[in-house]
Amino acid sequence: MNISSTMKTHKKVLIIGHFAKGQNMYDGQTVKTLTLYEELKKKSSWTINIVDTYMKKNPIRLLFTSLKAILTHKQIIVLLSGNGMSFYFPLLYFFTKVFKKQIYHDVIGGNLDQYVKDNPKFKKYLNSFEVNWVETHLLKKKLEDVGVTNCVVIPNFKRLPITQIEVAYHPLFKFVLFSRVMKEKGIEEAIEAVQLINLKNKVCQLDIYGPIDEQYKERFDFVMKHAPEEVSYKGVVNFNESVSTLKHYDALLFPTTWKGEGFPGTLIDAFSSGLPVIASRWASNEEIVVHGQNGWLYPKEDIMTLRQAMLTFMYDTEILTMKKHARESAQLYQPDCYIQMIIDTLERR
Repeated sequence: MNISSTMKTHKKVLIIGHFAKGQNMYDGQTVKTLTLYEELKKKSSWTINIVDTYMKKNPIRLLFTSLKAILTHKQIIVLLSGNGMSFYFPLLYFFTKVFKKQIYHDVIGGNLDQYVKDNPKFKKYLNSFEVNWVETHLLKKKLEDVGVTNCVVIPNFKRLPITQIEVAYHPLFKFVLFSRVMKEKGIEEAIEAVQLINLKNKVCQLDIYGPIDEQYKERFDFVMKHAPEEVSYKGVVNFNESVSTLKHYDALLFPTTWKGEGFPGTLIDAFSSGLPVIASRWASNEEIVVHGQNGWLYPKEDIMTLRQAMLTFMYDTEILTMKKHARESAQLYQPDCYIQMIIDTLERR
C-alpha cells in the first residue's frame, strides 16, 4: 500500500491499482497499471497520485489509505482484479452517489461479464462509473448483453521498441511461450505438440518464459522433469526486455484456454519482436491475431491442429511476410494511439 505523486498542475487525478512497488512482478495487471501511470505522467499536465493495492498483510491500513485518497480527489482511475473489485466497487459506488466522485474503470482481463452474472450488484456499480474501458469488442458486447451500458473499447497497449525483422538460420525452429505459467495457458499442449513433431527427427525447440502460478508449480515441475531436452524453462523476463528476448525466436505459441483472457500483453510483445503468433481460437484472440497474416488460429485444445499449424510455420516460405505483418500490427498497440483519448475523456469532465 502506497501513495505517491508526480507534481505538475492543479488538476489532480488518483490511480488505484496494482503497482507492486518494491516487487519484481511482471504479470499483465501490474504491467498495464504501470504503463498507464507512466504514459499519463509523460503526456498530461496533471498531478497524479496513486494507491498501490498490493497489500496482503494490512488490509485495514489499505482501506483507510484508500478512503483518504478518494476523499481528496474528484477524478479516480481504477484498475482492479476480482478481489479488488469486490473490495472497492461498493466503496466507489457510495462515493459516486454521495460525493459525486468520477470513476474511470480501466478493466483488467476479459471476463467482467461473468462477474456481473455472479454478482448482480456489479451492474449498478459499473453503470455508476463515468466509463468502463474494455480491451476488446467481444467484452463490450458481453457487458452490454448483461446491462452494462457505458463501455468504450481501448485495446491493451505497451511502450515497446519495435524491432527490425531478423532473418536467421537456426538448426532447430525456435518456438517460444511467453506468459504466466499455468495449465490453462496451454503449457502442456505446447510441449506435447513439440514432442509429436520431433518423434522422428529433432526439428524444433520450445522455450518457456514467465512467472509460475503457485497452484501449478508442483505439476509444472513434474511436467518439466519428463519433458524432452528440446523443451526448456527460461525463467522470468523484465517487461522492458521482452523484445530483446523474443526477437531471437521464430514464432510465439499462445494455446490459451484461460477464462480470464482479455487482450493478452504477450501478443503485443510478440508483434513488437516481429514474431507471428500461433494462437487458439479462444476469447478475443481472433480480434488480434489475423489468420494467415500476422499469425495462425487453430481450434482450442486440439493438439493435432496445433501441431499442424506449427509445421506449417516451419516450412512456410511466406514466414517473412507474416513477420512483417506482425511488426505492422505492433504499431496499432503503441500508447500514443490511445493515451490522448484517455486524457481527453477526463479533461472534458
